[in-house]
Amino acid sequence: MIFFRKLFLTASRYRYRTVLLITILYIVINAEIIRILEPKTFENTFHAVWWILTTMTTVGYGDVFPTTPLGRIWAMLIVYTLGIGVFGTVIGMIVDGVSQYKRMKEEGKMTFRGENHFVIVGWTAKSKNTIKELFIAEPKTEIVLIDELEKTPYEHERFLYIQGSPTDEDILRKAKIEKAKAVLLFAPDGIDNPDLADGKTLLVASSIERYDDGTEKEIYTIAEILNEKHVGNFKHVKIDEFILSHESVSNLMAKSAQTKGASHLFTQLLSRKDGEDGSDLWEVEVNPEWKTYGEAYESLKQKGAQLIADRSDLNILKKWQEPIPKDARLFVICDKKTYQAI
Repeated sequence: MIFFRKLFLTASRYRYRTVLLITILYIVINAEIIRILEPKTFENTFHAVWWILTTMTTVGYGDVFPTTPLGRIWAMLIVYTLGIGVFGTVIGMIVDGVSQYKRMKEEGKMTFRGENHFVIVGWTAKSKNTIKELFIAEPKTEIVLIDELEKTPYEHERFLYIQGSPTDEDILRKAKIEKAKAVLLFAPDGIDNPDLADGKTLLVASSIERYDDGTEKEIYTIAEILNEKHVGNFKHVKIDEFILSHESVSNLMAKSAQTKGASHLFTQLLSRKDGEDGSDLWEVEVNPEWKTYGEAYESLKQKGAQLIADRSDLNILKKWQEPIPKDARLFVICDKKTYQAI
């Protein structure tokens, strides 16, 4: 037992790939040796490898075994004793590797390896709902959360938590924000003063801008702001979009008071929980055959989609005969099936 423990501790210092290579060499070499010792019993190398593997794993089918004294002595010393220990070491390292992976993922020590993902900065009730909405909207999307919590607050196969400060360049590199579709900054919970909360968000935005200077692709950033007076400061650090948290709720309340039921329309557009039957807001690619906004409108209308805007411009009807610019971003309202068919 002491020998096997030392063997495991020694092997754990090396990379799993190296241990796997040594194990394969051990099996192949001993298969050749036993085949030489007992050529009548083991017809070829594959036959010998089969016997060694079934013996090392303690399965022992009994369909083949050494018959000569020399072959049995070799099997007892090398395969039965040392071989089972080697295989036990490999199994132990696999289990240890899985446990270590789960522990590192839970503690936010992993590095994201993909791209075209969403990066969420700050774990709040709002960011939690945003994550759920993103998973509903895009079934294959991956999400990375950056925060300083001790353990991951959310469990999902396509969710990765990275522990650390979003102002740290190494943490931003781990999240691979330069390859993300968008980075979403949420106002921190627990800070009652809007100036202090926005100040912290602004510090994170400045860190992302500094990191962005060294990347080829511009990082698209969306920030939640509590005080509308701070919008100018955020524009200075090149935030692409602003979500005015308090003002959005106030404006929606006012709209609902003026036009009863208006909140239901906004809620439906903001949420995708109604599935494929509910209407939603989607961005569609510009068809080269569309020359004017009117042509695009009629073409999309025939497919069951309502063209409503180009970027933030809602005056599509007033631009009926105008040509569609190359940088246009067209938004439509339709259900999911219609969108997928466009």
